[in-house]
Amino acid sequence: MKQKSMNPPLRLLIDESARDPSAKIWYALPRGYVDVPLDALDAEPGSEYEAQLDNVMALIADCAPESERARYVGALRDVRYMVRQMQSEGVIGCSLGMHHADNGSSAVSVVTVALRDIEWAPPKLTVVRAVSLRECSENVALLALPGGRPGTVSDTLVTMPAIAGNPAQELYQCNLYIAAPSGVQLAVLTLSTTAVGSRKHYRELMEGIAYTVSFSNPMPEIERAARDDGAGGDIRDCITADFG
Repeated sequence: MKQKSMNPPLRLLIDESARDPSAKIWYALPRGYVDVPLDALDAEPGSEYEAQLDNVMALIADCAPESERARYVGALRDVRYMVRQMQSEGVIGCSLGMHHADNGSSAVSVVTVALRDIEWAPPKLTVVRAVSLRECSENVALLALPGGRPGTVSDTLVTMPAIAGNPAQELYQCNLYIAAPSGVQLAVLTLSTTAVGSRKHYRELMEGIAYTVSFSNPMPEIERAARDDGAGGDIRDCITADFG
């Protein structure tokens, strides 16, 4: 008689952002990703965030070696500029991730989420048009997401030029396009990484994330399901977290 193995119950983990009443889109990321506070890095003049950034700048000036202070402060200014550029392009979320690659090394990636207002069009036409307009898109596929919602995914390798003495290197990018049911908004999720050897895993990870994207608050349904089965489940556990 074979003993049936029992899997430990999964724990439902919900980020605070899922309960934000001003949220416009919901999505789940696997373990290993940390949110970048875009609003804090691009603080409004006179805001609490601006005061905190001023304190950080002063701390860097006090703690950094004198010969490195200008470079450290300049790096923080560059980050603030990049954040401002990202937000001007509709980016509302950015996360940094670190996972284990096949060879045991660390694979670092960045996931950005943009929400764009568009002229009305059927959702399927919108996502097909979006991926077709992408330069150098490869491996294009149409996704049938929950509720019959369409999405598209594509990926490509880009050669980044040498900058500031750093050699040129390849960058892997994977893009998801998911149209809102209203037909007037388009979500664009982009993963970028220099770990090109793990591109297959990153592609699978992004396709897994696509199935969690929602333009309406999924919390009531998730909490109801968790109460019904007694244990619930971590919706992020169904997405590959580690590449091993």
